[in-house]
Amino acid sequence: MAIFSAALYGLGYAVGFLGAAAGLSTATILSIAGAAGQIAVGAALNAVARALAPSVNVPRSEIQALISQTDAPRRIYVGRNLVGGIRALFDVKGDVLYQLVLVAHGQVDAFEAFWIDGEAQTLGAGPDWWGTAQPVQFPTGTDKFGFVNVTTRDGSGLGGDYPVLLSEFSEWTSARRVEGQATFLVGSKAPKPEDFAKIFPKGYSTDYQWVIRGQAIYDPRSDVTSYSANAALVQMHYLTHPDGFKLDRSEMNMESVTAMARVSDIPVPQMAGGNAPNLQLWGYWTLDEEPNQVLDRMHTASGIRPYEMQDGRIGLIGGPFGQPACTLTAKDIRDIQTTEAISERKGYNVLRVFHMTAAQKYEVIEVESWRDEARLAIEGEIPEEYKLEMCPNRSQARRLAKRQMHDDNRAKVTIITNLVGLKARWPRFHGQRHTILLDYRPEDGSGRVIEGEYEVLDHEFDPVELECRIELGRVNRASETWTAVEEGETTADLPTTERNPPPPIVAELTQRVIQVSAGVKQPVLEISALPVTGREDLSIQARYRAVGETDWIDMGVSGLRAQAGAIEDGEQYQAQVRWRGVFDGVAAWQDLGPITIQIDAVPPGQPTELAASNEPDHIMLSWRNAPTAFFEVRIYRGTSSSLGSASLIDTTGGAIGQVSQYEDDTAVSGTAYYYWVRAANISGVEGLPAGPATITRT
Repeated sequence: MAIFSAALYGLGYAVGFLGAAAGLSTATILSIAGAAGQIAVGAALNAVARALAPSVNVPRSEIQALISQTDAPRRIYVGRNLVGGIRALFDVKGDVLYQLVLVAHGQVDAFEAFWIDGEAQTLGAGPDWWGTAQPVQFPTGTDKFGFVNVTTRDGSGLGGDYPVLLSEFSEWTSARRVEGQATFLVGSKAPKPEDFAKIFPKGYSTDYQWVIRGQAIYDPRSDVTSYSANAALVQMHYLTHPDGFKLDRSEMNMESVTAMARVSDIPVPQMAGGNAPNLQLWGYWTLDEEPNQVLDRMHTASGIRPYEMQDGRIGLIGGPFGQPACTLTAKDIRDIQTTEAISERKGYNVLRVFHMTAAQKYEVIEVESWRDEARLAIEGEIPEEYKLEMCPNRSQARRLAKRQMHDDNRAKVTIITNLVGLKARWPRFHGQRHTILLDYRPEDGSGRVIEGEYEVLDHEFDPVELECRIELGRVNRASETWTAVEEGETTADLPTTERNPPPPIVAELTQRVIQVSAGVKQPVLEISALPVTGREDLSIQARYRAVGETDWIDMGVSGLRAQAGAIEDGEQYQAQVRWRGVFDGVAAWQDLGPITIQIDAVPPGQPTELAASNEPDHIMLSWRNAPTAFFEVRIYRGTSSSLGSASLIDTTGGAIGQVSQYEDDTAVSGTAYYYWVRAANISGVEGLPAGPATITRT
């Protein structure tokens, strides 16, 4: 069933996000269509056929992607899954690309982990979305920090009521409620053009995904609905779901479900240590998927299937071989047909096993095969694939495959019985595979003796002839023996992505004085980085600012050197530098400084002949200026003989080597004062002081 009614985006979206850096907008909003259509229920439950590789309506690669397909079917998830979703909004405002993604139809239990381009992110949390009040999460510790915001709705209410959408997009009104849909809203903020390809190497096609816990599931054992991946409970969830098989719970035999749920929860030792539940299901179904497809996938991945019970209700059957329901003898059997195991063999002698695993990014991978070495020696290798796409555990996959290879290579018997055979149609106990015992010995001694344990594969009753036709398969309980070492290894792990991080940077911040013209000097900041052997691709990016300022100023760069524009003498500056080159991601900024700028670091000479005298309304100071060039003279005054405790009271000029005077009209009568004078250069560097000259104001 289509989820959108609008057309797909045009080619213009290919440049939409890149244009965000320049403030461009490509406004297109996709409208939400009506409710999902009904699912046709055409197959009888007791006629579900097993398949080694049951068909999937929507492949996992599409489930994990962000897609813009207008007729994409909605999905319902159980267990843990890595998911993308269906874009409901894809638009740029200012320098932010907004994407509203529909993840699941109905409520999910939790959004557990956020992924970007196939990598799990560590998330921080904040109260606003780049200035708009709305709780958000954001990646930390990577180059995505500051450039990606994300927030979610679990599907319990409205999936589209994000405050930022209502404030930023006039088209996004309260009518676009996206009710009952689990969604996430992700914003991608365009970085500077030089960083864009590093931070968003896929541009507008950046992959955003979540690991989610699927729907909460009813458990009749506790009468509680909560998250569970129990294979029996998942199957009942589908069978009774209003967007699944649509059975009423009263139509389910809860004793049977409870028994299979207990079997599914049995702890199984794992080769890596610890235990895992016996049978779990992780996966999904779509609202337009045929029920037999869904049930086939669940049965293949768990060995559990629904069946019609004697009372007409639906139960679940699977698990281990159980206690035989009865024994049938020759007097109960009107006709018998047998086929030897060699006649019943499937075409394969190597069963290649595939299952879904969280350890490999929730992909379906291959694990160790089961091999019939006796047949291989005669026939050569004839492989068959066994795909358990909803099986999340290697031990579970290998156990089920071992059983499957047994089931596909066993003798079969078809019998026609009298009414006594009715007792063989139903299992004796819940939570087990249905078996009976055959003890067929013709009374006249003719014919073949057939005895042993057999599994009931199919049965039907003829009410006219009053006879039962039962199809049986030979049981070998050795197929159920299991040790953790049989779990084996994976044979086709996904390739690990080798990251190429930027190398460490060693750089120095210095100042240099440029002679602009005669008598005019200009200070500049410079950064130089040490070269890295064999890395001709590397250059630097640098920026600076005055201490206390907030905005950074880019520096001009040439190779491994950077230079700032005009800066102020005497100010303090700090800088940052990082590599640019061929490596993964964006290099982190390295702090340099602070540094105090000095055009002239050489102190001027020392004034001499400092004297103080009382005048009617001031104290008169006189001295002979320094014999070398200076910028100004600084006058210090204190009430003790320590220059360190004196205060700068004024500055004045003067000629080299000539006598200068200064009138201090702020001195208080009756106070004893100490005076010093010092010459300073243009950078404020002071020479040795003259003084102290001591005087009491009269």
